[in-house]
Amino acid sequence: MSLAINVDDVVAVLLTDGWHEVYGRSFDIDAYEYMGGRERLISFDPESGVGLTCMGFIFTSSDGDRVAGPMTAILAVRVRESS
Repeated sequence: MSLAINVDDVVAVLLTDGWHEVYGRSFDIDAYEYMGGRERLISFDPESGVGLTCMGFIFTSSDGDRVAGPMTAILAVRVRESS
């Protein structure tokens, strides 16, 4: 059994400071990296095993801010009801 969550259905994310509404279908997950322009500053290098090894999330909030962080920061997500 799986608790499959479709990222397109996420409408709010619970972080330690409370619920954050997700604008549209902007919620996404991917490798957690920091960039400086087009250059990767911190990421995971599979050959050396050095760097960040976690997945992260990003979304646009209802007030237009971009919110990003490691997946471990998410306490819960609220999803729209499937049709």
